[in-house]
Amino acid sequence: MEVSGHTVPRARQSHCILLIQVGPIESRIYSDFESVTDCCKGILKIYENYLGHLHNKEAMLTYEAANALRFVNDVKDIACLVYHEASGMYVPYPREWILEKLLMHFKRAQNALTNDHK
Repeated sequence: MEVSGHTVPRARQSHCILLIQVGPIESRIYSDFESVTDCCKGILKIYENYLGHLHNKEAMLTYEAANALRFVNDVKDIACLVYHEASGMYVPYPREWILEKLLMHFKRAQNALTNDHK
């Protein structure tokens, strides 16, 4: 991509580690992902598994984005460590950042659906 005569490198995928505790301390888990987008998908998979346990693994689960965001807001603890290549370090991001990324993920998915139906 070129901006004002300068070449701007495309954003690289950043390795991401999700740390989440949905209940008692024994429920702590971590997962690693190749990108923040993949991490968002992983969080939604955790939510879908949670719904499956609540609804006895019904064949077809549907949910609103607001419900998934509420789940993330209500878990005991959640954070992401995202690798920043320039510093060679993982930087921690809190729940609010995760909620923002999930909201952007839902908006992109909605835009893709809207564009597919045009």
